[in-house]
Amino acid sequence: MHPLPTHALPRRLDDPFHPVLPARASGMLERDGGHAIYWEDGGDPALMPVIFCHGGPGGASAPTRRRFYDPTKFRVIQFDQRGCGQSTPTGLLQGNSLQATIADMEAIREMLGIERWIVAGGSWGSVVATAYAEAHPQRCLGVNLTCTWLVRRQDINWWFQGVRTMFPELWEAFAALVPPEERTDLRRAYARRILENNDQAEADRFAHQLHVYENGFMAFDSPLAEATPERGARYGRIFAHYAINNFFVADTQLLDDAHRIAHLPVEMVVGRYDCCCTPDNSFDLAAGLSRANLVVVPGGGHSSMEPAMAQEVARAPGRLYDRIVAAGGWK
Repeated sequence: MHPLPTHALPRRLDDPFHPVLPARASGMLERDGGHAIYWEDGGDPALMPVIFCHGGPGGASAPTRRRFYDPTKFRVIQFDQRGCGQSTPTGLLQGNSLQATIADMEAIREMLGIERWIVAGGSWGSVVATAYAEAHPQRCLGVNLTCTWLVRRQDINWWFQGVRTMFPELWEAFAALVPPEERTDLRRAYARRILENNDQAEADRFAHQLHVYENGFMAFDSPLAEATPERGARYGRIFAHYAINNFFVADTQLLDDAHRIAHLPVEMVVGRYDCCCTPDNSFDLAAGLSRANLVVVPGGGHSSMEPAMAQEVARAPGRLYDRIVAAGGWK
């Protein structure tokens, strides 16, 4: 007896996810500065294209993210940002910036022969998606954001200092690695020890601790297993590089440039208790977008995989698809 294919297995009535089909194509795209970007094309070229931007900075793409997109409607493009995932060289910081990532996305679009697509992402991925859309609005059908982050000074300060309000024991363990006189600016304290340390083992220890700290307030449920020190060190190093450079975004840049995408349909979802990308980020961006639909999930946090969030995050792309089609934006 042959096992049923994944997409044919029976589903629970409350299962919000779509089947994850194998990628149709994948490869490496050579870029400037010795970077090579890993990409995957996850669907029929005749379907509505979406480019999904992963989180971090320092994360990676994963096929499971396609579960939020109906494979009968969407062609999902994914890629690993510079130094991340299967992109090479791993962890390279030179030439690694938000602006370079936006240029990489344009190169992927041109390589695949896509005229316009939906840009999507959550958390750091929402920064990438929003910044790309504001830079290239003519290339966008719409925008799909989960747990929007604006990386304003107040948002960065919350991440490194304000989280103590909700997770005091986690923050204290994070702060304990640096002297008391440096604990009022943990962003710089950690960046210095990660990026300017001649002792690689010590730099990796701080980078891993940064990753552990982030994971501590990402979800309501504890992770099944802690990230390995090696993975944590890679992630933390890239994150620290972006953080010390203000994530390559001017303070209110994403809000100031929102008028450039005000004509686009935008779907946004955020958890009421998101302690990473607090709901004011989503609210403030939506206020400047006349065609934005913002859903605040009452029992939701930051993780899209937890039940309350998963239901709404899986509904958003379908709503956006219907809005684009109804407006004549797609054949």
